[in-house]
Amino acid sequence: MVNNNLYAVILAGGSGTRFWPLSRESRPKQYLNIVGEETLFQKSINRIKSRIASKNIFVVSIAAHKQLLLKQAAQFNIPKENFLLEPVARNTAPAICWAAASINKVNPNAVMAVIPSDHLITEQKRFLDVLDKAVVLANDDHLVTLGITPTRPETGYGYLKTNKAKLNGKSILKVSFKEKPSSALAKKYIKDKSYFWNSGMFIWKTAVILNEFKIHLPSIHKKVVNSNTQSKINAIYKDLNSISIDYGILERSKNVVALEAKNIGWSDLGSWESLIDVLQKNKRSNLIKGEVIGIDCENSFIMGNNKPIAAIGLDNIIIVDTPDALLVCQKSMSQRVREVVSTLKSKKSKAV
Repeated sequence: MVNNNLYAVILAGGSGTRFWPLSRESRPKQYLNIVGEETLFQKSINRIKSRIASKNIFVVSIAAHKQLLLKQAAQFNIPKENFLLEPVARNTAPAICWAAASINKVNPNAVMAVIPSDHLITEQKRFLDVLDKAVVLANDDHLVTLGITPTRPETGYGYLKTNKAKLNGKSILKVSFKEKPSSALAKKYIKDKSYFWNSGMFIWKTAVILNEFKIHLPSIHKKVVNSNTQSKINAIYKDLNSISIDYGILERSKNVVALEAKNIGWSDLGSWESLIDVLQKNKRSNLIKGEVIGIDCENSFIMGNNKPIAAIGLDNIIIVDTPDALLVCQKSMSQRVREVVSTLKSKKSKAV
C-alpha cells in the first residue's frame, strides 16, 4: 500500500570500480544487468514501488550519467525534476542533504528512505516489512539505519554495534559505528549478536535529518538549502566538503537507532567475489558466461566476450574479458580490483 508521506532517495552516483573491467566510468555497475534482466538501478526502484509512488521517488546521480539514467528510468514515470544531477561527486552527505531539502520543500512531513542503487535484495516482501517498521521509528524522530546480521567475518563492511535501550516505553537499538575491521576483529564481531553489518540504507524524516545537517555539517546545510535550482547547485557543489553521511552525521548524532533487516537476502555486491556468491554455479562450483571451455576447473568465474576462452586446471580464479580489457585474479583478491582502476587513472588510460 502506497504511503503518500514516504519518499525514496535512490543513490545512483557510485563509480563501481571493483567491477572493472565490466563496470566503467561511463556505465558503472548500478546500470549493468549483472543479476537477471533488469539493471541493479531498475531493481532498486521496482523493490519499493508498491510502497512509494513514482512522484515520490528521487534519484541522485552525477550529470555525466543523465542520458543513461533517464533511459533506464523511463518505465517508472518519475518526474524529471526528481532527478538530482550532481556536477561533481561529493560523497553521500551532500547528496542526501540536497535530496532532503528538495523533498522537504514539497512535503515538510515527509519521511525519506535512502536506498543505494547497486545493492541486491532477493527477499522483497521481507524488505518491505522492515521498511514499514523503520517508518514507524522514523516518525518518532529517530535516524534509522538498517543492520544486516553478519554471516561471515567480513572485512569489507563497516559494522554497527548495538545496545538495547528503552525510549518512551519502546524498545530500541542504540548504535555506535565501527570502521571496517581487521580479520581478527571481524571474527570477534561475528560471535557477538549485538554487531550488524552497516547496510547503507537509512530512513528518517526530512525535517529531522536537515536539522542534523544544521548541527553537524552547517556549511553543507547552508549552501545546499539556499540553492533551490540546478544552476545554483552547479555553482556551489564543487566547494562542498566531500564526506559520507556516516562520518558527517551518523557517527556524531545521539539520535541514531538500528533496525535488524532480517533475512532480506542482502548483498552490497561490493566485489566480483560477492557477485559470484549470489549467482548459481555448476557442480564444480564454477560460474561460466560466454563461449568458455573449462577443463578441470573449480570454484572459478569465467566471463567471455565474443571469442572462445579455454581454461585448464584453474581453482578460485576470476577471468573477465571485455573488448578492450581483461581481468585475471584470485577470487579472494577481487576487492583489490579498485587498485587496478586507480593505476589506470594515473596513466590516463581509456580503459577506465
